[in-house]
Amino acid sequence: MNDTNSRATPRNPYLFVVGCLRSGTTMLQRMLDAHPDLAVGYDSHFIPRPIESLPLGVDPPLTDDLVGQAVGHRRFAKLGLSPSDVETARQASSTYAEFVSRLYDAFARLHGKPLAGEKSPGYCRHLPHLHGLFPWARTIHLFRDGRDIALSVLDWGKGPKKLELARREPVAACALWWRRDVAAARAYGARLGPDRFREVRYEDLVAAPEPMLRDLAGWLELPYDDRMARYHEGKTRAGRTAKSSWIEPTAGLRNWREQMSARDVELFEALAGGALEALGYERATHRAAPSVRRIAAECEEWWRQSMDEPPSWEELAAPSSSPVARARKRESGRRGNPFVFFVGCPRSGTTLLKRIANAHRDLAVTPETHWIPRFHRRAIGVDDDGRVTPAMLSALAGHPKFENLRIDLWRVAAAIEDEPTYSELVTRIFDLYGRAQGKPLVGDKTPGYVKHIDLLHQLWPGARFAHLVRDGRDVCLSLLEWSRAARNVGRLPTWSEDRVSTAAVWWAGMVRCGRDAFARLPAGLGLELRYEALIADPRRECERLCAFLELPFDPAMMTFHQGRTRAEEGLSAKKAWLPPTAGLRDWRTQMSAEAVERFESVAGDLLEELGYARACPAPSARAVRQAARIVDACAREPSGAEPLRT
Repeated sequence: MNDTNSRATPRNPYLFVVGCLRSGTTMLQRMLDAHPDLAVGYDSHFIPRPIESLPLGVDPPLTDDLVGQAVGHRRFAKLGLSPSDVETARQASSTYAEFVSRLYDAFARLHGKPLAGEKSPGYCRHLPHLHGLFPWARTIHLFRDGRDIALSVLDWGKGPKKLELARREPVAACALWWRRDVAAARAYGARLGPDRFREVRYEDLVAAPEPMLRDLAGWLELPYDDRMARYHEGKTRAGRTAKSSWIEPTAGLRNWREQMSARDVELFEALAGGALEALGYERATHRAAPSVRRIAAECEEWWRQSMDEPPSWEELAAPSSSPVARARKRESGRRGNPFVFFVGCPRSGTTLLKRIANAHRDLAVTPETHWIPRFHRRAIGVDDDGRVTPAMLSALAGHPKFENLRIDLWRVAAAIEDEPTYSELVTRIFDLYGRAQGKPLVGDKTPGYVKHIDLLHQLWPGARFAHLVRDGRDVCLSLLEWSRAARNVGRLPTWSEDRVSTAAVWWAGMVRCGRDAFARLPAGLGLELRYEALIADPRRECERLCAFLELPFDPAMMTFHQGRTRAEEGLSAKKAWLPPTAGLRDWRTQMSAEAVERFESVAGDLLEELGYARACPAPSARAVRQAARIVDACAREPSGAEPLRT
């Protein structure tokens, strides 16, 4: 095997293969097990059982009871170890982790290989404990379109098919089971980082096995061996299932588009559509029929009352795993959602900042919401005590931006049974969004919230705010070409008369709102970023942002655009998914001297305050008079954007 780096000698168990059942984990196990250096066990399941009630990271002293629980598990025999192998491991071990490690050493020797791993799909819900015991281990999470998994489960009769819910709504049981397992694997795996956690898409593996296996072998620091792709040769036989017949990787064994009814597709997507989209699968429909949504709500409620969701990483890391300790951990240590708001004058680069932040393994950033302060101010559906009422649901569901979250109305309905406050309702909505994205923390990028920082801080005192500022002259250039300008800055009464000066009023008002609000925030809750610095040195600015958010820097933030960049002619930077790029707007070459003078006559003082040099430090008397008139007209417009405050 390849051992070219300075890493310590590999230890067993070296690898875990996890995923929702029927995702193809057996196929991947057989591929990996065909490697001459790696033996991969098959569904032993026993490792986490004796220690799952212990706090994360605790490796208990080995006792007769622990040995008995492990060896007595009904699946332990799948390792094929003899009693003498078990006894040898027992005698040489002082802790449970040492005992399991030596068992897998024996398993590797049994197969004449140096390394050993384990394929147990359900381990996706036990990754924190497994990596607490074996921090060197690597995990491959194999995921598959949940609708095809549902078809497979319905023919199989195990797993979610055994749930009481499956007697009434088998597809719903499959959707909820798949959603739980995928979310658990992704949430826990994100903490491990790319060196210890790898995701593989089943459809990609089936379509091109050899390139995928070469890549996996390199990640495992093993030389590629073509026996991995030929694992089935000499073993293929007639069998009822692909698993029993040992067939080669074959696309189309399940095809929900042809084999699943439209009603069942709607039901699955009503329950797990957000998870499908997070994994890159397209929905067939974005809004189920009312009758299907009602059934989905009933199924979700059954799941909530009947099934245990995996505890969060933070809960598992608590000193005690008791319910009381977990509750205390949630109250005192958990960073709540909404976790951060990304704000700034529109056209300042907030979409770029959002995409960079959203690439972080721990942080999901919602599409623009817009409705949070609006609904609070109008008090739609909120009673005298500030509690949310059912009337809120229909109003919220009707907002066009709410649909962008891909959270169905019934899920919100399930969140208000205890009549939460408005802030609690929004927190639960954001928690649901984070769960669908497989991330613990959720932020919001709505540039106009720069005008509502005080209200948002009142609702969520612990939330943080990142204010992105850009040279207003470049913002002005962007505004003049913006298709939605008429619905924003165009609401000011002077837009049709003097767009440059009006844009200066609008930009300055937005920036002032943010800076003034930051002066009122408690220390540590506000960070001002500059667009120009983000373009010039994105890594440094990302490290600043992560330090502010108390998150580890994630290199994925630097590659957010990879795989999405498009070079189609005429696309904007936003639609083209460009990396941070200088010179997209340059007022020095793209703005006339007269327009620069008009802009600076309105907002020159703020430009200088922000460190942007004026090009026209002594504007003409005519320009000054025009600026004063524009500022005054905008300040008297009650429904316009925030005016410039001088």
